[in-house]
Amino acid sequence: MNTPQFCKVLDKKGGAKNIRLKDIHTKLRQPIWIHIDYRDEDKLEWLKSLNFDETILENLIDVDTSPRCFRHKNSLMMVMRGVNPRKGEDDDMIALHIWMTANRLLTISHRPVTAVSRIVESLQRKKGPKTLGDCLAALGFEMTKQIEESFVSINEAVDDLEERVIEENGIRQDEGLREMLSHVRHMIVGLKRYIVPQRDMMRQMEKTKLPFFSPSNMARFHEIDRDLTAVVEGLEFAKDHTKVTQEELDSQTNTNISRTMYLMSLIMVIFTPLSFITGLLGANIGGIPFNEDPRGFLVICVLLLAIVIFQLCLIKKMKWF
Repeated sequence: MNTPQFCKVLDKKGGAKNIRLKDIHTKLRQPIWIHIDYRDEDKLEWLKSLNFDETILENLIDVDTSPRCFRHKNSLMMVMRGVNPRKGEDDDMIALHIWMTANRLLTISHRPVTAVSRIVESLQRKKGPKTLGDCLAALGFEMTKQIEESFVSINEAVDDLEERVIEENGIRQDEGLREMLSHVRHMIVGLKRYIVPQRDMMRQMEKTKLPFFSPSNMARFHEIDRDLTAVVEGLEFAKDHTKVTQEELDSQTNTNISRTMYLMSLIMVIFTPLSFITGLLGANIGGIPFNEDPRGFLVICVLLLAIVIFQLCLIKKMKWF
């Protein structure tokens, strides 16, 4: 889902209309949402022309950054992370950089953001956010919902791996299961890396006293904080779950190896006496029993068979097998 660049004036009724970026200075008192891709050189030049504080500008165009927020005079600077699920690929953690004042909401990303597209669609249906504070709360809600969906898929993968480890108890399946388990654990660590600071940021947002946030916006931030806390706790459980699954897989592997080595030892026990006897009989010297007897080979075979039967009975009686 692509997220085109846009500049929209909210009508405060759930809808919005598009305007040109160069016309925003004529609508100073109207709530305007601007979404741009800073890889666009024209938009980057436009950003620099706004004479942002250097700290704000660096945070707006920083590619690799963790979720955070801070207040600068009467504006708010934020970085949020969301999950953009891509078909056939791993979930993609993507950053959304936000700068907000009473009448301006500027969102910046260098890749498509599903959450932005969903809110734009709701505005087109006249059922979108009515204020810029509502827009920001909706962005947080949508990005959190995507994170929860990704967490559910991870949880299902962990449960599926546990079932497979129990069912596919064999060395042949070991390598593939280990690779899948390592992949899931990598996904958990990657998701948790951004969700924990994002949860902390939302807690900080609950304490942010800015005039453009309504009580309903603060309630939504609290709800997002609660949802992210649940995801973090769930990821901790999933991480522990993968450790238990890994231990079970290691235990099964060690058991299979031990069982194989034990069987090989029993085979060695059985064939060592036979090898010793046949080695003696194969010596190229005089006095070998049954050397001239035409029934010698048959006698030796019967003798060896009797020894094997005796060994098997002895092993069974001693409960070695």
